[in-house]
Amino acid sequence: MTAIPESETPRSAAPRVLVTRAAEQADEIVQALREVGLDPVPVPAIAVDMDLPHGDLDAAVARIDTYAWVVVTSANGARAIIGAAERATSGLGAPRWAAIGPATRRDLDRDGVEVAFQPNQSSGAAMGAELPVVAGERVLVVRGDLADAELPAVLQARGAVVDDVVAYRTREAPASSRRLLREAMARGAVAAVVFTSGSTVRGLVALAFAESIDVLSIPSACIGPDTADAARAAGFEVLAVSPTPDPAALAAATAGALVLQPQEIR
Repeated sequence: MTAIPESETPRSAAPRVLVTRAAEQADEIVQALREVGLDPVPVPAIAVDMDLPHGDLDAAVARIDTYAWVVVTSANGARAIIGAAERATSGLGAPRWAAIGPATRRDLDRDGVEVAFQPNQSSGAAMGAELPVVAGERVLVVRGDLADAELPAVLQARGAVVDDVVAYRTREAPASSRRLLREAMARGAVAAVVFTSGSTVRGLVALAFAESIDVLSIPSACIGPDTADAARAAGFEVLAVSPTPDPAALAAATAGALVLQPQEIR
């Protein structure tokens, strides 16, 4: 792989940071990075494909009144089930709702869904152990194809009757982002890359390999410890790990780490 020569990359006033989150979810992180004085450059390393109409999620929403709990594991899951509800004639108010993480809860709240439970930690294991479900109750789990299957397994072990629905699928290294990566690297110095999941790490590496671009020399900032582990395993230096998985905290951690680093052309 070839790095972009220093002589071909003009400097910008603010440190430029690649944002690898899916395009439809990147706005909050982009805004948060701007607010801390960074110059975010979106290069979506993943794309999210929602369950098609008349699929498993639509079928589950059609029988929503039969569930005691609906458990949503991510913001994408929230988007998916809200979209399914908009296609259906029935509402979403009958069951109790549980959300993993503040972003998921915020998206459900924004669409008028009251969240009755959120675990102490933003993980499937915590949700499975802590959800106040009674044996025999029916639970709908709404998750992505890359999510760990531990959550439905734990709930089943506790006696719940679980419908485990894959509401969306993640595509790594979408072809449309190859041009965006080329242009981002050609336009100037890149101080850091922001990762929000292991899939964004893998997606960026695949995009860079396809374009013969060296991205492993760019330090990274990660949304949490699991993502940081994935970045290190891929060969990235990790400058910062956000203490909480929200855009403002991730932006602050990124900016704070870059202040301590010498700014170099990457």
